[in-house]
Amino acid sequence: MSKRGYIYSGIAVVIILIIFGGHYLSSSTSKGNSKGVTTINVAGVTANRPYTFPEGNKISGYDGELLQRIDKDLPQYKFKYSTASQNSVFVGLQSGKYDLASSGFWYSADRAKTYLISAPTGIADLRLVYRNNEGKINGFKDLVQKNLKLAPISSDDARYNVVQQYNQANPKYKVNLKAIGDVTAGDALKQLQEKQFDAVFYPYQAYFPVKDSGGAKGLTVSPSIGLANDYFYLNQSSKNKALVKAINADLKKLQKSGYLEKLSKKWLGENVFKLKGATQRFANPKG
Repeated sequence: MSKRGYIYSGIAVVIILIIFGGHYLSSSTSKGNSKGVTTINVAGVTANRPYTFPEGNKISGYDGELLQRIDKDLPQYKFKYSTASQNSVFVGLQSGKYDLASSGFWYSADRAKTYLISAPTGIADLRLVYRNNEGKINGFKDLVQKNLKLAPISSDDARYNVVQQYNQANPKYKVNLKAIGDVTAGDALKQLQEKQFDAVFYPYQAYFPVKDSGGAKGLTVSPSIGLANDYFYLNQSSKNKALVKAINADLKKLQKSGYLEKLSKKWLGENVFKLKGATQRFANPKG
């Protein structure tokens, strides 16, 4: 082989090595980026403004935006978002289809047996919504004394447990509590306007979006009758036990930095963290 031939062969070998080496580095980098990153299937309730609602391939609302921030803060995880009806969300969470579910869920001892429950994510401001020609209503006792009918509540809804607890603590002024299937806040308020019942028990956060959209004509709300913390629920897998610890640590940072207050002002109609008793309530992991 001529000297020139050796030179060309050498150049060819160098080029091949560069191409192969570049491919190897690219492949290694890709594997390095994905190594140790765990995909988390996250579900929100489809129509539960201002907490969760679909927006493209993500979840928006208070919980949705909070989840996106946590996803960003925890590079070892990648959240994959979807939305479904509340019943479907719980079925999917129990079966393991979803790792994490969110939509302003409250704590209950029964649910704590079934799911992992995060540290508090926010606070719900509990109110009674009623027609403004019924006179002043300050709480459940007024409903009983005025002989007013409370709208039925789904038995798997945390609001149902709140009324049950009130009835147990106030046997002389027990509310006539009836169960029903899932009903959206908008539909319940429409039924209230149609006088199918006299009051609806909801967090203020479920009322004000309907009010702002013009769907609460002739209605008003009671003063706050209590507070309840919101939580994320997680499937009880070993993977999610590590996840909930990471989420709880991040929630602590986000609360301390004022980020949760910022989200509250944006999505919940008020700064719930400034409500009377909010500091003590939020510090209670089972509140």
